Amino acid sequence: MGIYDWDSPERKAAWAQLIKDIPRIIDASGVEISGPTEDIDVVTYPLLTENKIYVNGARDLSYEPLILDKREDKRHPGNFCKTARLPYDVVVTCILLRAYMLAPNIFKVRSDGSWEEWRPARDLYKRLWPHAPIECPWADEEEEEEEEEEEEEEEEEEEEEEEEEEEESSMRLNA
Repeated sequence: MGIYDWDSPERKAAWAQLIKDIPRIIDASGVEISGPTEDIDVVTYPLLTENKIYVNGARDLSYEPLILDKREDKRHPGNFCKTARLPYDVVVTCILLRAYMLAPNIFKVRSDGSWEEWRPARDLYKRLWPHAPIECPWADEEEEEEEEEEEEEEEEEEEEEEEEEEEESSMRLNA
């Protein structure tokens, strides 16, 4: 996750909306979420401010927090968050998806998972914003290549089936 041009009007507007939307995402997910804490047994409110977002799973279902921090991003653009596929993954991925959809030129999102693995976040997003557009945040050439390969395989299978049918027809004619 990277945020480019923190001072742009587009980022400011999208950020303000995102801060309003995150509690909706958390509530709708049904997943217990925590903010910053030193003690795994202590659950705090997620941090949602003008300059920083901090969200993690709660208790023993936490791993790495999603932290979007204006000060850190300016020094080191490109944050990342590993969720170990714990329940809060749906919250993190939905937040990232919402951020991207609000300002695709500002919020850059990548994933080591496939777009299909984002299905729970996509479903949650569609429940919350049923009429809003939704698209994969990363221009993933690998997924496009996979789709092309699948299409080619389907075409080859169809051609093989047609050849088999032609052979069967010619066998019947010769018999």
